Amino acid sequence: MVVSYILGLPMGSLGKALLIGFLLVLSMATPQAATLDEWIELGDTRKAKWDHRGAADAYQQALGMDPTHYFALWNTADEITELAHALPRGEKERKEALFTLANDLCDRAIAVKPDGWEGHFYKAVALGRLALFQGGKEKIAFAKAIRAEAEKAIELNPDAHRAYHVLGRWHQQMANLNWVLRAFAKVIYGGAPPGSNETSVAMFRRAIEIAPDEIRHHLELARTYRFMGKKALMRAALERAIALPSLREGDEGFKEEAREMREDFDFAAE
Repeated sequence: MVVSYILGLPMGSLGKALLIGFLLVLSMATPQAATLDEWIELGDTRKAKWDHRGAADAYQQALGMDPTHYFALWNTADEITELAHALPRGEKERKEALFTLANDLCDRAIAVKPDGWEGHFYKAVALGRLALFQGGKEKIAFAKAIRAEAEKAIELNPDAHRAYHVLGRWHQQMANLNWVLRAFAKVIYGGAPPGSNETSVAMFRRAIEIAPDEIRHHLELARTYRFMGKKALMRAALERAIALPSLREGDEGFKEEAREMREDFDFAAE
């Protein structure tokens, strides 16, 4: 089912071949479960262990039994996005192909359950990853869809802290574009610049209010304060990020980035 779906995707033959080969390797390495619920349970178990390859395959096996299973659709998209993000930078074509697949899986999830916040949120994430492969002007065009999907996720679930994080990053990046892209963004969005550091701060603060132990929220809040020249607030956010316990995949990397930012920045002239 998954292979036939990939063959219908709007991408080149090389991208399709890379995806099919990648997913076939996953399925060969996975023991067989008996029922759809067992595949879902296996996917959840592997996801909790940050085994993205194993989780992606288990959820895809569930989709083979029920192609409209909402939970399996958005979880497959999430795990494939994580897999692609972890690939080496040199594997550009495979990364882009996997992000494209994740985005399409989110579209299917949204079609199955339009009022499910997860489909919209993980689509925003997949689009954000895909935007990295675009030129400057194309990134701005992608940004419009990313914002819309993140805002829809929050509309459907006001406690979706990671969606607030996406919006915080969105405003942070749009507010600090170079003048050429800033002018282009005005054309795309019409009139005033579409992003602001103040809104970025508000989004990260809301994310922290919901999930105060999420290190990445504090790190990106510090980055926004850096753009704003608010050194004392930046340092406080960095110290908080560093002090928090590492509970999630990637937390050690976020803490190391916070330490480097603290060491590299000159706080002496506060």
